Amino acid sequence: MTVPVSAPHWADSSQGLGRWIERLISIGVLRRPLFFQARQLIIRTAERNGIPWRRRRSELRDAATPLLAQSTTPGLLPPDYYRVRFHAYEEGNLCWQAAAEAEQATDAMALRVWPEETLSPGQAQARLRNAIHQAVEPMLSGRLEQVLDLGCSVGVSTQALADWLAGRAAAAGKASPRVVGLDLSPEMLAVARVRDVDGVVAEWRHAAAEHTGLAAGCIDLISLQFVCHELPQTATHAVLKEAARLLRPGGVLVMVDQDPASSVLQALPAPVATLLKSTEPYIEQYFGLDMEAALHAAGFHALEVSACDPRHRVIACLR
Repeated sequence: MTVPVSAPHWADSSQGLGRWIERLISIGVLRRPLFFQARQLIIRTAERNGIPWRRRRSELRDAATPLLAQSTTPGLLPPDYYRVRFHAYEEGNLCWQAAAEAEQATDAMALRVWPEETLSPGQAQARLRNAIHQAVEPMLSGRLEQVLDLGCSVGVSTQALADWLAGRAAAAGKASPRVVGLDLSPEMLAVARVRDVDGVVAEWRHAAAEHTGLAAGCIDLISLQFVCHELPQTATHAVLKEAARLLRPGGVLVMVDQDPASSVLQALPAPVATLLKSTEPYIEQYFGLDMEAALHAAGFHALEVSACDPRHRVIACLR
């Protein structure tokens, strides 16, 4: 039996540093400066590390804007939890700025995983994705024809997964599985279409991860990468329930997210923790959720939990 890991002290608003941070970020007059400082720090650090943040933002938005209509499901309304301030965007993730910066933010995140090593953004991203794929590989012994990446954002995880699975299938002399990326932001999906220049992803689908509109038992592998820390616990439970409904018996769910046991996250300096918590409104709920128990409650079993890097864990399990 796994012993639950305590949330990092800075994430616990009931005591100590966590309470101080919560009070600080709840002061409206301070929130906007905190957001501004967080954004400036992220952008400066990224550009210093070789990520062309602002130039790439302009390129992606210009190319993606004409694709917005075909990336939008008419009448689809986002849930209230998705409308809150997020990632230093006052509009949350439902805006062009968030979509046009998601690729750069993902590269910056990968670089932060190994700060002591000299890696290019591409090398860091490839290393992170390879570690994720290696963790799920032992689970993939059954049929693998239909794959779904839930909460795919601009498709970084989706394309990496599609490329890996295509190479894996080719080595075995089999057809590549059909990979679909699903997200709640039409702007993110429009950017994903721009980025997917080789068309390795079969479909970019605009829907909520907890209400996909897909048939029950139609998926062999579901990927849920860096999503649950952005959800309240109620939404996480709903997404896991939907994933269980979609997967065939014996199908695989692979989750990747922040690792509560990470010594790096446990020891974040107060200023960094404050900036992080100010831009992640559900991070305390994420750390407070017993994810393994939630997965069992949703109908998953044979859980395999491993650290894919110093900050993140992979949970692979069967339906």
